[in-house]
Formats: sequence, C-alpha cells, structure tokens
Amino acid sequence: MRTRYLDLDDRTQDLNERMREDTDLADDFLKKYELSWMYHENALEGVIYTVQELVVGLATPQPVADAMVIGVLQEVRNHKAAIDLVRSEAGAKKVKVTLGLVKKVHETLYRGIQSKGPSEFRKEMPLHRAYFHEIAQPPRIAALLTKVVDATDTADFRKAHPVVQAARLQHGFMQAYPYTDGSGKVARLLANLFLIRGGFLPCVIHSIDRQRYYDSFKMPEAVLRDLMIEAMDNALGHAEKHFAEAAPARARRSAR
Repeated sequence: MRTRYLDLDDRTQDLNERMREDTDLADDFLKKYELSWMYHENALEGVIYTVQELVVGLATPQPVADAMVIGVLQEVRNHKAAIDLVRSEAGAKKVKVTLGLVKKVHETLYRGIQSKGPSEFRKEMPLHRAYFHEIAQPPRIAALLTKVVDATDTADFRKAHPVVQAARLQHGFMQAYPYTDGSGKVARLLANLFLIRGGFLPCVIHSIDRQRYYDSFKMPEAVLRDLMIEAMDNALGHAEKHFAEAAPARARRSAR
C-alpha cells in the first residue's frame, strides 16, 4: 500500500509542476475536470445532468432560464458554491472540520431550493434511499458524527496520508448518514477537502463504479480507500494524457 501512496505522491508532484509551467493548459484541464467532477458526483446519487445544463449553470453572468430548468441550474450553482467553499477551507492555515462546517456545506448545496427544508439531522430511518448499508438510528446521529468530526483533529489523523484521511472521514460520516438528502455529497466534499489541501486532484468516483461505491460502506474502510486510489490513479492518467497530447498539437500549429 505504501508503494501506491508513493506513486500517487510522485505523479501528483509531476503534474503540479507541469501545471505551474503551463497555466493556460492547466486552467483548461481543471475546468474540464471540474465538470467531470460535478457530473459524476450527481450521477452517484442517481441524478444525471447534461453537459449543457452544467455549462449553463456555471456560466457568468447567469443567463435567463426557462422556469422549467431554473431548479436544475440552482442545484448546479449550489454544487459549484459548495466546491468553492471546500477549496477555500482547504487553503486555510489550519483545516478544522466541525459540525458547523458540515452544516454549512449542506446548507450551501440546498440553498434556495424550495423542496428542501432546513439543514437538520434526519429524525427517522428513510424508507427509500440509494445507500443500503447500516446507518445510525436518529438518536445516535449527533454523537456518532461528533466522534467522526473530532477524530479529524487528533495527532493520529493529522499524520496520516491525505488519502487515508479522506477515506476515514467519508466512511465514518456515511455510517452516521446525518441527512436524508445529501449525506453522500457532503461526505465526499469534506473528504476532498483533505485531498485538495494535500495538493491532490479531487477524487472523482465515476458513475460506472456506483455499486462498488455503495457496497464499500458495508465493508471495512480499506475497501473504500482502494476504490478512491483507483479513481485518483485514473484521474492522473487523464491529466498526463492531456498534457502529453498538448505539446505535439501546439508544435503542429506553430509549424503552419
């Protein structure tokens, strides 16, 4: 396992150096990667957005939209705002995950959406949900989530590799499953906070691995961690290909 971490570390360092050397190419890649991130994040929850819906939702200034799609665009904008919030927290002098931050991320995801109520922990066991692992009974949510959050401020957690940190937080959070809607999104955003802070690309688990992702919460944390490493390895492969193909293309354009 240590070899896999070292491989991620080395390849990420190489990628970051490439991005610093060619900021235009880096910006192009990161914009595409963020679209992919948002697409697959929602697809994991069974919500499919078209590329056009994502692009329009992220456009600045906001275009005039048909009433039928205003809700969709609001969800896209909220998701982007939540990503920006996590990026900002990752850049803080000291990262501290608190119940207040958990609530803030959840509120950001659902701000202005009429069908969603206030950001409160669930008060019942949902009959219909995407995840089928054992989750906390409502009276135990606050205590279990507090334990998960407090663990991120321990010396053991702080000295762990960012991938371990991200998997540990996410796995524990999903055992608590504090919200009827949005627990998965909040868990992944908070997990990615530690990866971004560590200089890594956000971990994007593709929708094709949706069932594997759901099943990982029925198993030990290491199963989720392995899936995340696969996803991060895949992302680095796409990034390396993006930069490798750009140089010959530029050379051809310059020769014309």
